Amino acid sequence: MSQAPIPYPFAEPTRLDIDPRYEAIREQGIVRIQLPYGEPSWLITRAADAKIAYDFRKFGRREGLTHAIPGLHNTEGIKIPSLLLNMDPPEHTRIRQLAAGAFTPARIQEMEGWVQGFTDELLDEFEAHGPGADFIAMFAHKLPVLVLAGILGIPKDKAFEFKKWIDISSDSSATPERKLEARDTTLDFIRGLIAERRENATDDLLSVLINARDEGDKLEEEELVSLAMALWHGGFKTTLWQLGTTVFTLMTHPDQWHDIKEHPDNMHAALGELWRWIPSFKPGRAFGFWAKEDVTFSSGQVVKQGEHVLIEFAVANRDNSVWPDADKLDFHREKPQAHFSFTGGAHSCVGQHMARLQIRLAVESLIRRFPNLELAIPADEVEFDPDSFMRGIRKLPLKW
Repeated sequence: MSQAPIPYPFAEPTRLDIDPRYEAIREQGIVRIQLPYGEPSWLITRAADAKIAYDFRKFGRREGLTHAIPGLHNTEGIKIPSLLLNMDPPEHTRIRQLAAGAFTPARIQEMEGWVQGFTDELLDEFEAHGPGADFIAMFAHKLPVLVLAGILGIPKDKAFEFKKWIDISSDSSATPERKLEARDTTLDFIRGLIAERRENATDDLLSVLINARDEGDKLEEEELVSLAMALWHGGFKTTLWQLGTTVFTLMTHPDQWHDIKEHPDNMHAALGELWRWIPSFKPGRAFGFWAKEDVTFSSGQVVKQGEHVLIEFAVANRDNSVWPDADKLDFHREKPQAHFSFTGGAHSCVGQHMARLQIRLAVESLIRRFPNLELAIPADEVEFDPDSFMRGIRKLPLKW
């Protein structure tokens, strides 16, 4: 008789901790778990197993439309086949390639001056406020909105109104009815923007996607709407919370803050290590995949076709077999390996280069303008958001 699934998650995290129980689970390989909603799942905590599960030839998302999706909340009422998140190749590849063209490293490099302008403008306001200014409210909440609004061609005066409904739709404390209302309002907003672009085309990603729909016949209408919504959802909250936890981690690791100031040529490696080390998602929040065939994992355990796996990539990022002394934040690792913080495989974050750019410019600008930056309150008084799906910080007052 197979062992009963373990209730999961074990507990809500406090701040940026990794539950010590994961270490024993990693030694076992993969284990069967039961989240509050949906069918059982397999928990993945090893880096080697994460690579297996991110192989779209063996695992996919489309299968989930016919299953009771494992999760913290009941999501049965919002299964949408046209969402990029619920697609598998080749449909997923076709649509993703249209969006990916706007986020190539070369295109992102062209946008650097534009994003730096937003960064400087927000830090001017931050500095004018004086010591005690809240980095989250005055910077992290605003920069991703301004950048995404520019990419999608959303008018600046409407961008923060649009953000309000996105906030509600991703708020775990909101009722299902409130979330549904927020989603419908967001979709109506996007449809309105699409109608405006058809009347007056502009030089932004939304117009490019509309052209692919109307002239290139590469998108269905609902695919167009869902892709625009996915780009906003995927690029706003994730960047917001990563901006906050990146700065918080540097402020609470003064040796690393000094190191990154003294070795600006090591910025790429330092930020990569920060993203590996920081556990961005809370347990049970990362989306999972369904096996397309029977798959054997590193421990010899077989996941049967149609079974679900949940990849806790924040835990996989602390696998000592890949990153020696993985719990240590080390900006000078020899031959650092690729991490999973932007997930992996076909569903890796399409806008990750834009997120990396925003965070890099923020850190470089903080170093240049506020070399003596530090927390304005004790670290243990910094409040994390209990309702966020990520390790989000509510307020981060700083002084210099």
